[in-house]
Amino acid sequence: MKPILFLLLFPALVLANAALGLYPPVIVDDSEDWLTGTQIDYQPAGYSPEVDALVAQLSAEQIDEALDFFLSEETRFAPTQDCYDTGQALAARLQQLGYQVEVDSYYTLLGFNSVAFNGSNRCVVGDKGIIFTLSDGGTSWVRRDDGSLPRTLNSVAYSPTDARTLCAGGSKGTWLTSSNGGVSWAEQDIGLGSGDWITAIARPTDDDLYLAVYSYSGSKVMKSTDGGSGWSDKYPPMGGCEYLTGVSFLDAATGWAYGGESDKGFIARTTSGGDSWNLWSGDVWVVACEFYDSLNGLAVGNDHETILRTTDGGANWQTVHSFNNPDWEQDYLGDIDWLSASEALAVGYGGCLFQTTDGGDNWGYLREPSTNPDFGTLGDLAVISADEWFVAGDGMLESTTNGGDNWTSHLANLGLPPVLNIYASKEGSSGEPGPLVIANFDSTSEDPWNEAPGADANASGAAAALTAAELLADLHTERDLGFLFTGGRYLASFSVEAAERFLDTHPDYQTRCVLNSYIVGYADDGSSELILYGNPATEELNAALESYADRYVDGLTVVSDASGLYLGGDHFPFRSRGDLAVTCVEYTNGEEDPNTRLGSIEDKRSTLNERQILHAARLTAAFAASEAVLTDEIALSPYQPYVFPNPFRPTEGHTTITFAGMPVGGRISVYDLSGTLLYDGIADDGPYFEDDTATWRHSWNSTNTNGQALASGVYLYHAEGSQGETIGKLAIIR
Repeated sequence: MKPILFLLLFPALVLANAALGLYPPVIVDDSEDWLTGTQIDYQPAGYSPEVDALVAQLSAEQIDEALDFFLSEETRFAPTQDCYDTGQALAARLQQLGYQVEVDSYYTLLGFNSVAFNGSNRCVVGDKGIIFTLSDGGTSWVRRDDGSLPRTLNSVAYSPTDARTLCAGGSKGTWLTSSNGGVSWAEQDIGLGSGDWITAIARPTDDDLYLAVYSYSGSKVMKSTDGGSGWSDKYPPMGGCEYLTGVSFLDAATGWAYGGESDKGFIARTTSGGDSWNLWSGDVWVVACEFYDSLNGLAVGNDHETILRTTDGGANWQTVHSFNNPDWEQDYLGDIDWLSASEALAVGYGGCLFQTTDGGDNWGYLREPSTNPDFGTLGDLAVISADEWFVAGDGMLESTTNGGDNWTSHLANLGLPPVLNIYASKEGSSGEPGPLVIANFDSTSEDPWNEAPGADANASGAAAALTAAELLADLHTERDLGFLFTGGRYLASFSVEAAERFLDTHPDYQTRCVLNSYIVGYADDGSSELILYGNPATEELNAALESYADRYVDGLTVVSDASGLYLGGDHFPFRSRGDLAVTCVEYTNGEEDPNTRLGSIEDKRSTLNERQILHAARLTAAFAASEAVLTDEIALSPYQPYVFPNPFRPTEGHTTITFAGMPVGGRISVYDLSGTLLYDGIADDGPYFEDDTATWRHSWNSTNTNGQALASGVYLYHAEGSQGETIGKLAIIR
């Protein structure tokens, strides 16, 4: 009954933090298909004066407004109500802009990591410190946490004889206790720090407690013999492995500690309450281990293929089942437990249940893995009786009372909002696949270090993507254009499951190329450099993005890296399937010139470089417009300009003067007849279509640059675009 969240989380955390420069980068074999990608006939777009003029009109004010939109609520660690509300508002906003909008809601990113029971009482814990209880055989779950603990709870346990006494542990050395059946909880200091993870709890008696603890400085078993008041450290032999995955105890003295790393693992046995241990070492990372009695035990290996069995208390283990499927995800087993002396059950990927009825000699599916993306990985199994079981995992909390023939899902009874993916698209005239821009919107909180852990992205990439989407909303393109805003990027510590979910639910989706707008809002030295991470297959796309930056974004320096070593970002699932996919991140030059705020608690709204986000927005817009190919004719010089109302009569209710037929980004200047400049502004309202030509407008309240109303009279206006100008007259009658 050991939760696997830590095992699933830690590799993802390492990869993401390596990408962010927090750990050394992960070196991979560049012969692998997922690294090199699939070469396609990609030809970069040439220079377009229309794109140039279009992109130039994006402003810092638009960036600030987009940031305000995303940062009005705390959205990190979906699913929370704030993140859900932000996603709904984003979907409505994109729909109002004229995009076709799909809202995909799901729970598979919410991790339920451990289920415990005592008689008719149940308790489940999981991500973001969530705690739910069922009491005295009730049917309605009650949430017991207040949402203030932004940490992962990995394990929960009842006192064996007292349903009022519970304990739970998790990340950041979190240790919680309850003395009233889980109604309220108190956090206790047991000597652990923010770098410690309680990965599992074993409580064989009311007084005896064992914790599996992983930390960056080493792993250990913590033991208490007085119900958790005092603790001592025990160090089982680990055969050179680093990670202590779990502990399992039959009684106060007899138990096992297990874990591993990469392609090796261990199971250590004690009959002295941890004072001495016997070690077994193997070539699989052990993620779960459960004993029926002091001799007979079963274990699951993290190579996603192996079930182990022992009949001598753990001195020796043999492989009793091994999968042959090369796709590890399709074979992942996360927990195992006994139903009787001859029957046992293992749970894993896609909600699968794997069963033996002959003590482990033969195994078969009781429930096969589902291909439905709503079925996540099961990581915890609680056997209440031979026929009643609870299973928990990523987006799954189910129970059966008839040995697995029928199942009840408890998600709908929890009252938690789902995670949202927002996909906004426009169909191009040719129907050809076009560019896709990705950004994560679950990106801000008041406590980023505890809630990420790591960078508080502050929706910098999402703000850049949204302003680009707004810029292109009313224009037509030759190729399809898409924007994917993902929720859940920071739910499971830099997860990419939201993007994987999109591909699962859109199996036939095609794209020409992908730009992931990630963390783009801060540079330590005050510059506005950005770095583009691709892979060998994206060299031409990287080069095209460099050219877009050079042509369309004044003052932006772009560094390009097509080595394929950057594994973070929602673009990665697209790259993995062979698409041309690049991610845009604020620049860091590694150890020689690090961006010290990237991936740190200091990366907050107050430190954002909005000029850098504006540059990222212009680059994103240039990419989307160029790769989708604009088909509208865009005015670059005044197109049949006119002013209304003219004359302007405030006494008749006129409030503003509108200059129409303006070129994209065109400038309006107003002079008196002597040639004195009184006012100037930019045409930023549009596009409006005049004879199938896209034009823009500018509205003016008839005041000068000092805010004073102009007197009655005749005035000259000068309308100017990148390729032409015109002069006209207007009258004010007060």
